[in-house]
Amino acid sequence: MGGDLSAVKANALESCLLGGALGDSLGLPAEGLTAMRIARLWPAPLHHRFCGASGMVSDDTEHAVMTALSLADHEEDPAAFARALGKRLRWWFAGVPAGIGLATARSIFKLWCGVSPLCSGVWSAGNGPLMRSPVIGVKFSDDRDKRLAFTDASTRITHSDPRAREAARMIAEASALAAKNAQDEIEILKALEPFVESEEMKFRFAELRAGLQSGESVEGLADRIGKRPGFVSGFAPDSATVALFAWLRHRRDFRTTIETVVAAGGDTDTVAFVAGSLAGIDSGEEGMPQEWITGLRDWPIHPRFLHEVADGAIVRYPVWPFSLVRNGFFLLVVLVHALRRLLPPY
Repeated sequence: MGGDLSAVKANALESCLLGGALGDSLGLPAEGLTAMRIARLWPAPLHHRFCGASGMVSDDTEHAVMTALSLADHEEDPAAFARALGKRLRWWFAGVPAGIGLATARSIFKLWCGVSPLCSGVWSAGNGPLMRSPVIGVKFSDDRDKRLAFTDASTRITHSDPRAREAARMIAEASALAAKNAQDEIEILKALEPFVESEEMKFRFAELRAGLQSGESVEGLADRIGKRPGFVSGFAPDSATVALFAWLRHRRDFRTTIETVVAAGGDTDTVAFVAGSLAGIDSGEEGMPQEWITGLRDWPIHPRFLHEVADGAIVRYPVWPFSLVRNGFFLLVVLVHALRRLLPPY
């Protein structure tokens, strides 16, 4: 029985990692663009276009992988897990990753200065903790206390604003519900509601519930809760709400979940990563478009690597100093995209 349960968790973790990576890589080219500009630049259907017809992953997937590896090292002690994750984050940062969030960069600099990962977080409600919470939710889908303790430990490494912890807890809980194959939308919302604490999230959660009842579009919900039409911000309550809404609105339809999130604009890679993690747990690899899977051609993170991580294989990540080469190439591709954005259609 224990072996069967372990196999189920490994499958859910693999689907979570792969679904998140696909969302991340498909949303990455559109990051920072408005919904209108995305629609004009890239009419449907959605496909990989970051590096030619291939996709690469950003910090969202990288953080998820480091979290999964740190959990494999220390699944009983949140403090030991935080130290292991903090060490990986330091060497990941030494690889000079492109597009790292300011709060995450400041907190990892503090780690390099000797500050404990138990208190290295800075005051920010950014999306960093959302990158790490889906795999924690899957890992501890049958243990609420550990789920909370490890999510909080992960959050404190980079973010100290309670709104970041609140959003991370909600995503971890949603991932656990998906891993347990929860189906009833009303019961899922009831399970998530106790984690709603801030006034910002109370407003967004009410709008999420209303949007699901009315059958509203993902872009419509994003516009109603956001500060700017056609642009989902990197504020954790915004990103978490849109990802949760897309997951529940298009349950078991992985393609549509990712397409609608990317079309909503803004922080498309992170929101699509979170939504893809949740939708991936539901659909499994067989429910993901095969052309999206084969189109993910990064190094060292690719579909087979994610399978090895989920299966408990001993793998090294980050791969410093080789990461300097990979990240240098990644930055060149980002600069090409930046130059392309200067051209029409506007």
